[in-house]
Amino acid sequence: MKRFKIIALAGSIFLVFAITAYSMLDSGERRVTFPSGTTLGAEVADTPETRERGLMFRDHLPKGGALLFIFEAAQPYRFWMKNCKFPIDIIWLDTDKKIVHIAKDTPPCTSDPCPTYGPKQEKALYVLEVEAGFSEKENLKTGTSILF
Repeated sequence: MKRFKIIALAGSIFLVFAITAYSMLDSGERRVTFPSGTTLGAEVADTPETRERGLMFRDHLPKGGALLFIFEAAQPYRFWMKNCKFPIDIIWLDTDKKIVHIAKDTPPCTSDPCPTYGPKQEKALYVLEVEAGFSEKENLKTGTSILF
């Protein structure tokens, strides 16, 4: 009987974690955790359409929010701020989720052609957009690992 209770408890715990993970996947959001323990809820851009649109035409990021771009292959992706209304920090991460490049306080583009930001050679599989000043506040640097 005791063994059955332990198995039932373990199964219940697994079910709670599975439902939580599924609901995060279903909502298109990921929890992004930094070395300080700070956690952001990141909207996911993982299709050509969502990656192209990014944060364009939005007035701001939600408090405690971010936008996580997920690509199919690691490359030195370049980003621009066309039609973005507020400055952000842009963080490039490699396949191991380690920072390879940071563009701090990137301003909105006010005239064409818009400047682009990104690593010259370092390949990234993920790019994270956060509020301007976040990477400084979190003391993020090249080589820092991020969890999601």
